[in-house]
Amino acid sequence: MKLVGSYTSPFVRKLSILLLEKGITFEFINELPYNADNGVAQFNPLGKVPVLVTEEGECWFDSPIIAEYIELMNVA
Repeated sequence: MKLVGSYTSPFVRKLSILLLEKGITFEFINELPYNADNGVAQFNPLGKVPVLVTEEGECWFDSPIIAEYIELMNVA
């Protein structure tokens, strides 16, 4: 699982904490959304962070939606 975002985003920090609390391993990809040459658009057509990329390649964006998805995950 990958979390695409910026270290300065409070929305990204919130999701990072949620993933850590749930014990979910993830890779953080630091992308600055205001840079024209960032890689965010490959995950989110709106070019906004955060984006959660699942192991299956699904991309979830908008922090409340991502938080709900994380909460509903069954973690063994």
